Amino acid sequence: MKHNLKHIAPAAAVSTLFLLGCGEDEAIPDCTGDEALLGGSWQLLKEDEVTIQGQIYTNDFGEEYTYAIVYAFECGGDFKKWQVFSYSDNPQNPVNDLYEGTWEFDSADETISIGWTNGYGDSYEWDFEIDVVSETLLKGSLYTEEDTILQEFSKL
Repeated sequence: MKHNLKHIAPAAAVSTLFLLGCGEDEAIPDCTGDEALLGGSWQLLKEDEVTIQGQIYTNDFGEEYTYAIVYAFECGGDFKKWQVFSYSDNPQNPVNDLYEGTWEFDSADETISIGWTNGYGDSYEWDFEIDVVSETLLKGSLYTEEDTILQEFSKL
């Protein structure tokens, strides 16, 4: 039974993210150019060239889980970040965390500036330097306060 849960948990996480992402891709009419291309929901596929989708992780308590992350860039500057954790012992009840903030695209240096706040009121300022962007793929380097992470996203 435990082996089957390893396949259910990733499916639950992706299904949940798909439902969360629905309706977020509608562009606002004043959104143009590269900002329009970036607008919508993007699911994280890889970090530092390692696929995260469907990978099983173990926390400090020995609990197995999968996780998924979605960034939503809304035209006009609103930003949302979803984190969904699906635990193998309870895959039907994933933990959903939603964070909100703002984003701005700088076409001169192909960088997205992201500011967001977590549930404890801590604020974060990130920069995402774009290497590749298309209608289905977003790839680049995320610069956080602590680290630089190569990330690859697929449009939902």
